[in-house]
Amino acid sequence: MAETTVMSGSASQELEYRVHRDPAALEDIRGLINAAYRGKDDGAGRWTTEQHLVDGERITARALVQLIQQNDSDLIVGFAGDRPRCCIAVKRLADAVEFGTYAVAPELQGQGCGKALLQYAEAYARDWHHRFQVCVVSQNTALIDFYRRRGYRPSGDRLPYPVGQGVGTPKVAALTLTVLVKERQPAGGGATGAAVVA
Repeated sequence: MAETTVMSGSASQELEYRVHRDPAALEDIRGLINAAYRGKDDGAGRWTTEQHLVDGERITARALVQLIQQNDSDLIVGFAGDRPRCCIAVKRLADAVEFGTYAVAPELQGQGCGKALLQYAEAYARDWHHRFQVCVVSQNTALIDFYRRRGYRPSGDRLPYPVGQGVGTPKVAALTLTVLVKERQPAGGGATGAAVVA
């Protein structure tokens, strides 16, 4: 059975989370990710945009296909009907679970959609490891603050921005990634309401 979440606000709707594995139905998801990170709409609720920091696409069609084909990763997508409205990738590492490719449609940001999706992803991955990890552009303070409000703290590690890996070209000098982590006590039970595989 799919997990659902109901958002409040002007864009109130019900979303169904699914683990997406169909390489023939990725273009709308790619559009969602690029709009969230590279869109030029600076609405009051925006917290993922990097368009002032990075030029070019956040993800290419090829990279998205490769992502869903990885055995150690799942791409969870929140759908309103057949329309993707948010997504997050869950990757199993040796020493942590890493969340990435985290995107919410610009018009839904600031209405609880991202918070609900992250909570679902954490529940989905809770049996894999007690340590959650994210890597965020250091200059994207709004997104870092979002994670901090949800219990993530800087690990002290900074990584160079992955230039030449299909995630855009920095517009500013010395662009880096900040690693944030969240530790929790191991617990059984898994996710509440497993995502449907689509």
